[in-house]
Amino acid sequence: MDDTAPAAVPGPDVTRGRGAVVDDLAVRRARAEAVAGSGDHAGAVELFAEIVEDSCRVLGPDHPDTLLARHRHADCLDDAGGTAEAAGLHAAVAADRARVLGPDHPDALLSRHLHAYCTGESGDHELAARLHAAVAADRDRVLGAGHLDALLSHAEHAYFLGLTDRAAEAARVGAAVVAGRGRVLGAEHPETLTSRHNHASHVGDAGDAEEAVRLYALVVEARARVLGPDHPETLMSRHNQAFYVSATGDSEGAVVLYDGVVRDRSRVLGPDHPHTLLSRHNRADSLDDAGRTREAADLHAAVAADRARVLGPDHPDTLLSRHLHAHCVGASGDPGRAAGLYGTLAADRARIAGPGHPETLAGRHAHALYVGRSEAPDEAVRLFVPVVEDRVRVLGPDHPDTLLSRHEHAFHVGEAGDEDGAALLFAFVVQDRMRVLGADHPHTLVSRSEHARWVGLTGRTLTARDLHAGVVEDRTRVLGVDHPDTFVSRHLHATSAGDAGEVEEAVRLLAALVVDRAWVLGADHPETRASRHAHERFAERLDLR
Repeated sequence: MDDTAPAAVPGPDVTRGRGAVVDDLAVRRARAEAVAGSGDHAGAVELFAEIVEDSCRVLGPDHPDTLLARHRHADCLDDAGGTAEAAGLHAAVAADRARVLGPDHPDALLSRHLHAYCTGESGDHELAARLHAAVAADRDRVLGAGHLDALLSHAEHAYFLGLTDRAAEAARVGAAVVAGRGRVLGAEHPETLTSRHNHASHVGDAGDAEEAVRLYALVVEARARVLGPDHPETLMSRHNQAFYVSATGDSEGAVVLYDGVVRDRSRVLGPDHPHTLLSRHNRADSLDDAGRTREAADLHAAVAADRARVLGPDHPDTLLSRHLHAHCVGASGDPGRAAGLYGTLAADRARIAGPGHPETLAGRHAHALYVGRSEAPDEAVRLFVPVVEDRVRVLGPDHPDTLLSRHEHAFHVGEAGDEDGAALLFAFVVQDRMRVLGADHPHTLVSRSEHARWVGLTGRTLTARDLHAGVVEDRTRVLGVDHPDTFVSRHLHATSAGDAGEVEEAVRLLAALVVDRAWVLGADHPETRASRHAHERFAERLDLR
């Protein structure tokens, strides 16, 4: 025998008798479980795959031990990162367990539960929600509605409902889980607290941010008392509480809460932990919402650098931080630098995901936008043309992002000197936004306002006056008489009336607008001064008659 060749690994010796073979399989299962328990999931997958093969041959494919080995093989495969494949294996085991043991057997229900879980973790949240709902109903019937396994299935159902943007339904299902776990385990049991945490999130996502803040305050207090103030789950609830405080409009309050979360997550988890980086990211968002955009830009830049170092330069979170850094740079008054940042980001996203990926298209749109704001409208038009074409192809002609790019393209066509072209393009954008979003949607009203403005710049002042009057009427009804956008439309309507020769009407409209803008914005606000100057200009023209 060639001593360089590997020795053959013997399988179970069937000549030793069935009992010995069964014992051998039991020993091998115990060894595979020990390997899995040590964290070597890939090694456990290999061992269980061999056990399944031998168990099928020796005991038969329908033997409970074979089914158990297949179940554990799927479990370990999920733990090793092969979740999509594990979903298929769990589905097959569930079907065979239902056939062999009966559809109501706890093991059959467990395999169905894990099939649903792996399906959701693989990305099909809609199917996972349906599968968990079915398992929950059957566990309620077989085990009882208060059984912990039934409550677990309902909790998973709520979780995946939330991921399919059905937050109100998730909140309803989650509330029942909170009540059930509270009744069975107690209100402050860790599993109950997990359900209360998730329920608060679904309540907030369903539109009641204030109630979510109230619920999270209670969860934070309970988790700090039960688990400790530094427990990762306590810190997670504090992070979410800050998120929904921001959602109520209290951006400064959110910044204060995030300050504490960042400090404590840095101390407990480490400054490079993804959760710490997420809290820093959200703190930057809240700074921006609070009007502290320059601070937000600096923080987004720092988070982007740290995410690139920790997660990698091509990680989606790194790219998101770079996107928001560029946005805040532009919003704080440096469009040229923002254009450069977005140009580089768009190129990187095209390299990673392709030029037609929605995130790439978002970066290309923003790049074109800030090129235009850098006083290069001709170049912006050149960039917007392929963005519009690609968004039509990838997202469809009626997608809101496609319509947004068409709106910005039309605007920059006008800024480049083609007023007639801009007016025509805006007419089509208005038509499509009215059909897709509705006549009263804020984006539709913006396009209608721009259409009226460019029509006026072509010299069709009477038409522009009538268009502006319609926008004023609808913005007043939809947004309110004192809304900033309504003020803009009232100013444009008044000046277009004056340009059309109705000077007395312009003076009257502008006089009322000056009073309202001074009351809401202040007498020295730039927009108040603009309306006052326009009023003075038309009043002088009236005096000269």
